[in-house]
Amino acid sequence: MVRQRGWILGAVLALSCAAATAARANDACSPLMEWNQFALDATVTAGQGALPQIRSLAIVHASIHDAVNAITGQYATYLAQNAAPAGASIDAAIVAAANYALTHLFASQAPALNAKRAASLAACGVSESDGGIGVGEAAADKVFTLRSHDGAAQAMFPYTAPGAGLPGVWVPVGPAPVVAPGWGKVIPWVLESGSQFRPDAPPALTSGRYTRDFNEVKMLGALTGSARTWEQTQIAIFWDASPSAIWNSVARGVVSARHLDVSSAARAFALMYIAGADASIACFDAKYTYNFWRPITAIQRADEDGNDGTVPDLTWQPLITTHQHPEYPSGHSTNSSAMASMLTLLFGDDPGVPIVATSPRNPTFPRNWATFSEGIDEVIDARVYIGFHFRTSDETGARIGRKVARFVFNHTLRD
Repeated sequence: MVRQRGWILGAVLALSCAAATAARANDACSPLMEWNQFALDATVTAGQGALPQIRSLAIVHASIHDAVNAITGQYATYLAQNAAPAGASIDAAIVAAANYALTHLFASQAPALNAKRAASLAACGVSESDGGIGVGEAAADKVFTLRSHDGAAQAMFPYTAPGAGLPGVWVPVGPAPVVAPGWGKVIPWVLESGSQFRPDAPPALTSGRYTRDFNEVKMLGALTGSARTWEQTQIAIFWDASPSAIWNSVARGVVSARHLDVSSAARAFALMYIAGADASIACFDAKYTYNFWRPITAIQRADEDGNDGTVPDLTWQPLITTHQHPEYPSGHSTNSSAMASMLTLLFGDDPGVPIVATSPRNPTFPRNWATFSEGIDEVIDARVYIGFHFRTSDETGARIGRKVARFVFNHTLRD
C-alpha cells in the first residue's frame, strides 16, 4: 500500500510538472520560443549564409535542449551534464544557455543580446542568482567549446575543381567567392562521417535521365522565356530563402499548436537543427566529390556534352543568380528534407495541426501543406523552377536528408 501511494504521488507530481512546462511553452513567459526567434534574428543580423546559419542554430538549440533536460531529465542530453541544483528554474536555464551560445557566436551583438537576456529573466520573474543560470551557461559552454573545433572555420578557401573546363565539371560563374569547399570535412554532430550517405555519381551526360533533366530546367528555370506559371515563379522565389528561415516557421507553428511541454519542444528544435547541420556536411561532401556543373554552364555549353538531345543556348540565364558551389546534390533539398523528415519522425507526416511555412524572400506568399512531405516535394520543384538544379539532384538531396534525419533521430537525444 505504501509503495502504491508513492507511485500515485509520483505520477501526480509528474503530471503537474508536465502541465507547468506545457504552459510555459506558450504563455507570456515563453523563453524557448522567444530565444528561438532571437537566435534566427542574430544569424540574419550577422549575414550568415545557409551553412553557418544552420550550424549556429544547432549550437543554440542543442545548448537549450541540454540545459532544459539537465533539469527535467526527460530526454538524454547531447553532452553529459552535471546534476542541476534543487529549485533551478527551467526558464532561467533556457535564457542563459541561449544567451551564452549567441554572445559567443556573435560577440558584436552581445550588448543587444544581454539586454534581451535581462528582459526575458524579468518577464519570467527569475533573477541572475537562480540556479538555472549556471545550468544553462554550463550546457552552452560544453556545446560551444566542442563545436569550436569542428573545422567549420577552415571550410572556406579558394578552390578549383579537378578537370575544370571539361564537359560536366563545375566552374564558378561570376566573381563571388567559392562557397565552403571544405564543409564536407566538418566534423558531424551525429553522423559517423560526412561521406556516410554519399550518393552515387550524377547521371552521365549522354544518359536519358540527364537529357530529361536538362530540357526540363532549360524550359522551366530560365530568367526570360520560361514556361513557368506565375505560381511556379512565386514558389521559386519563396524557396530562395534559407532552409532555416523557412523550416523554423514551420516548426514554431507545429510546436505551439501541439502544446508541447518545454523538454519536448526544446528537443524538437534541437533535433531539427542537428539533422540540418549534419545534412549540410553530407551534402557538401558529395558536392565537392562529384563537382558537377550547374544548369547555366550545361545549357550554354551543351554543344560539348556529346548528347544530341541537348541543344545549347548561349544566352540562357537562371531566374536568380546561381550559387557558387557545385550542382549535385541540391543543398536546399538536402537540408529541407532533413528538417522536414525530422519533424515527420517527431509528429508524423500529418501532424494533425495546420502546417504553414513563411519565407522572408516572399512574405506575402505563405505555403499551406497537409503533410511535411508536401514541403519536400515543393522544394524539389522549386529548385528546378529557379534554374539552379537538375531534378535528379533535388531528388537525390531529398533522399540524403531523409537518411540523415533517421540516423540522427535514432542516435541522439533519446527518451
